[in-house]
Amino acid sequence: MAGATDLISLSEIAELAGVQRPVVTTWRRRYPGFPAPAQTDRGRPLFKAREVVDWLVDTGRAERRSIEPDLRLHVLSCLALQTGMSSGVGRRRALTPEDLVSATTALICLHHLDDEPLRPDGFTDRHVVEALRERATEADWDNELLRSEIEALPPDAAWLAEVVDELIEAAWGTAQAYERVLAARHRFGVPRLYEDAVVPQLARLMVELSGVREHADLHGLVQVADPHAGTGDLLMAARHALGEHEPVMFAAEADPLLARLARRRLVVHGVSRGSWQLDIAAGRPSGSPTADVVLMRLPYQPAEARTDLDPFAELAELTRALAPGQTAVVFGPAELLVGALPPYRPAARSRNELLATGRVEAVVQLPGGIMPFRPGYQSALWVLRHEEAPEWQGRVLLADVSDRPLTDNVVENLVVDVATWRREGHRPDQHLRAYASQVRIADLTVPRRPLTARRPATLRDLTRDGRVTVAELADTEAELDRLADPRPRLRAHVGARDDIQRAPTKSIAALVRDGHLALLKGSRIAADHVGTDGHNPVIGPPELTAGARIGARRIDRALFAQRYPRARLTEPGDVLVTVTPRLRAYHDEPGFSVVDYPTRVLRILPDGRDRFTPRVLEVLVNAVQKQRPSGAVRVATRLADLQLPLLPPADVARLDALLAAVEARRNLARRELDLLDDLSRRAVAGLTDGTLTITEGPPPAGPTPP
Repeated sequence: MAGATDLISLSEIAELAGVQRPVVTTWRRRYPGFPAPAQTDRGRPLFKAREVVDWLVDTGRAERRSIEPDLRLHVLSCLALQTGMSSGVGRRRALTPEDLVSATTALICLHHLDDEPLRPDGFTDRHVVEALRERATEADWDNELLRSEIEALPPDAAWLAEVVDELIEAAWGTAQAYERVLAARHRFGVPRLYEDAVVPQLARLMVELSGVREHADLHGLVQVADPHAGTGDLLMAARHALGEHEPVMFAAEADPLLARLARRRLVVHGVSRGSWQLDIAAGRPSGSPTADVVLMRLPYQPAEARTDLDPFAELAELTRALAPGQTAVVFGPAELLVGALPPYRPAARSRNELLATGRVEAVVQLPGGIMPFRPGYQSALWVLRHEEAPEWQGRVLLADVSDRPLTDNVVENLVVDVATWRREGHRPDQHLRAYASQVRIADLTVPRRPLTARRPATLRDLTRDGRVTVAELADTEAELDRLADPRPRLRAHVGARDDIQRAPTKSIAALVRDGHLALLKGSRIAADHVGTDGHNPVIGPPELTAGARIGARRIDRALFAQRYPRARLTEPGDVLVTVTPRLRAYHDEPGFSVVDYPTRVLRILPDGRDRFTPRVLEVLVNAVQKQRPSGAVRVATRLADLQLPLLPPADVARLDALLAAVEARRNLARRELDLLDDLSRRAVAGLTDGTLTITEGPPPAGPTPP
C-alpha cells in the first residue's frame, strides 16, 4: 500500500474511526502523539494511513481486527474515486470503478478456490499477473465466475493482488472479506451496486416468511429461486437461515456485473457449484418452476412510471406455478401492492383477481426508507402460498408496520403471526397476533379499498372489562380529589435589602482547585448499547436540554461494566451539567446513573458543603448567564470558566429548604397533570372501543363558564 492511497484526510480518518469530523480535529490538537501530516494537498493535511490506524489502536479508539479491513477498503475506494479524476494514481487509472470492484471480488474468489496467496513472495509484478491468469483459467475454465475479470487485469496490477491479500488476512477469511467489500459498495461510486441492495432486516423477514427452514427440516431438501437476484442479498439470507441444510438455488439477473458478483458470492460462502444456477438474463430463471421457495423483488420504477404498471400478471403466473406447500414472497411498491387503486386501472382488476384465487396468504406494509438509497420509496410484501385446503380459506392476513422501524423484534413478531396462521389445525379466530389482522377477501375487492387493516387488539385489550376501567377511573377521581384539598401555604420568606450587595463569584475551575467541587467527565456510550430496558438510566443532553424523560434511556448493568470499565455511576446528590447545545444542570437525587458525554458531573466535596447543596448548585448553574471572564473577548463556553455566586452559608441552608418545598409542590402538580391526562385518555379510549359510556349526572367539576 503506497502512493496516494497511503494518505488519508481528516474527514476520511473520521469515517475510518466512526466519529464526527470535529472529533478528529480535537484529537490532533489535544494529543501530541497524533501523527503529523505527511504532506498537504492545496492546504489540506494528509496523513499516513498506517500511522493513523496504529495510533487509533494504541489509544484504545479502535480494535485492530475491525479497523484493518476498513483500511484496505479505504485504499480500494480511493482508487475507485481517483479513476475519474484528472490527477491521482496514474498507471492505475486503467481500471474503472466497475473494473476495480469486479477484479477485487474475482481475486477474493480465486483465493477461496485454490487457497493460495494472490501475490507469492519472489514474483515480479508482471509474473504475478501472468500467474493469476493461469490460475483463473484452471479454476474457472468455463468463465462462470472470474476468468474474464482476471484476464482483463493490466500487466501492472500486482499492487491490487497485494491489497486483496491484506484484506483477506485482516478480515480473517475470504467470505468475511467479500462481505466487507459488499458492505462498502456505496463507496466505490457505482450506483447500480447499491441502489437496490436489500437491508439485512428485510432479507431476514422475506426469508423467514417463506418458511424455507421449515421446508428443509420437513423434506430434507429445499429449492430456492430469485428471479431478480442483484448481488445475491436474498439468496445469502436464505443460505444463512438454512444452517446445515444445503439448498438448491435458481436465480437470474439481467445485469452481468451484478450476476457475476452474486455467483462469486455464493461460491465464497461455500455453496457448491453444482447446487446453484444463476442465469444472466431477465425474467424467471430456468428450473425455477420447481422451486419450493421463491424470493422476488419487483424491479424499481420511478413514481411517474408506476401509474400504468401492472405487476400482477407476473405474480399470477408465479402463483399458478406454485405446487402444494410451495411459497413465494414478493417485495414491491406499496402504491400497487397495498394502495387504494382506482377501478379503471388494470392493476386494480389484476390485484382483485389474484386475491380471489385464495393463494394470497399475507400482505405486509413496510416502513418507509427500507431501501436506504431510495428513501422516498414506500414498499410492501405479499406472501403467496399454495395449500390444498388452506386454513385461511376466504381470508387474508393484513399487517401494517409502516409506523415503526423494522427491528429484529418486529420481524420476529410478523413471522410468528404468519407462521401460526398457516399452521395445520390452527384456529385463526382464536389467535392473538402482534401486527396482523385477518380480513375477508370479499371485503378487499371493493373499489378503492386499500389492503390495510386496523392493528389487532392485544391480549390486554381483549380481556379489558369496562367495569374494571370504571373502578380504576374511580380511584383516579378519588386521588384527584385528595390532591385538590387545601394545601399548606408556601412561604418564600424573602425580603428587600436596603443595601444592595451582590454575591461574590468564583469560577468552577477555582472551586475545583480549592477542593469545594469535583468536575468529572461523562462516558461516550454507543447508541446500540442504550435501550428502553436496563438497570441504570443514561442521562445526557437529550434529557437535560431536549425534554426527554429521565430514565427513558437505559443500559444493562453487565454490559456497562464489560464495555465501559473506566466509567463510573453517579452518586446520590451529583449535579449533571451540559453546555451542549445549551447550558443546563440536573440534580440526580437517587444517583446510580450513567453520564452520557458531553455531559459532566459536578460533585460537592466535604469542604464545599457549607457553600452548596445539590439543589442550590443546580439552580445556581441554571441561573448563570454565561458571563464574560475578566480580560476575555468572548463569553465563556467552557464549563470550568462559568462563574458561580458564593452565598452565605445561612442563605444556602434557607434557599435549600425553599427549593425542597417548591420541588414537593411541583411534584404534586406533575402528579395531578398525569392523572388528568390519564383520565381523559382512558375515557376517550373506552368510548371509541365501545367498553364505556357516559351517563347522565351533575356536570364535571371545572371552571364556571362565563
